[in-house]
Amino acid sequence: MKPGIRELRFAYVLFFLLLLTTVVVVLLVPLPAALWVLGPLVAAQVLALWLAPQVIGVVRHHRRVRESYEQELDFARQVMESMVHGVTVADKHGQFVYANRAAAEIYGREPEEIVGNTAYALTAPEDHHLLRAAQQARQRGQGGAYFVRVQRPCGTLVRVQVIGTPRFYQGRIVGSFAAVVPDATEPSS
Repeated sequence: MKPGIRELRFAYVLFFLLLLTTVVVVLLVPLPAALWVLGPLVAAQVLALWLAPQVIGVVRHHRRVRESYEQELDFARQVMESMVHGVTVADKHGQFVYANRAAAEIYGREPEEIVGNTAYALTAPEDHHLLRAAQQARQRGQGGAYFVRVQRPCGTLVRVQVIGTPRFYQGRIVGSFAAVVPDATEPSS
């Protein structure tokens, strides 16, 4: 069911119940007393008549915004998955929250195996000092490029260039983006 449809149906049922209550009051309550009851009921119905198109407009706008968001998100995913270079996104703690298929091939793992790990878990321990320096630079708002060796599950090392940049949200650094490219000067494994 589309967003807001349930709420809209509920509003229609309430409006119908208000109308039914008005008819019951007119038929069952003597005229002088009915006026005291009908006044608030009619006011509620007028308010409901005014409010119904407002609610419909909000629901339609929400649906358009949601569809637009889903289209943009799908577009971004298609772009990142179609890239020939590895693309990773890390949170502010350095944990990967996204890795595209090309990154998975470079790391020798499935994307799901990369997500949740840090770069430290996937690189040669001798290169961790390079990761720390890059991480500190990103925390200061600086991007940069550096070479590290990725350690695949089978134990082989692959030298890659990482081109990283801070990820900002509302003016704050919330993580980083990185392109991961195999070193062209190294023989492929």
